[in-house]
Amino acid sequence: MNRQGEVMRIQVKTINNVLIALLMVSVFGLVALYLNNTQQNEQIEKLQNQLIEKEHQILISNEALSYTRYQHQLLAEDYSRFRNEQSVTSVLR
Repeated sequence: MNRQGEVMRIQVKTINNVLIALLMVSVFGLVALYLNNTQQNEQIEKLQNQLIEKEHQILISNEALSYTRYQHQLLAEDYSRFRNEQSVTSVLR
């Protein structure tokens, strides 16, 4: 085999090795992107679940607050009636 053929064969091997290396880097890059995307989706799902839980807690707190306000309103009405009865009683005496 002549010198020129050897040089061509070495160049072809070098080009093939570079192409294989680029292909491997591309595959590893795609795998890394896929794993990153999967991780981000899991984080998004986790945050959505946390948000749903917080919304549920807020809903329960609002219901408790509404109930407490209702109880205070009833107490205020009872106290108002009591004061009115006291006034009527003192006027009648």
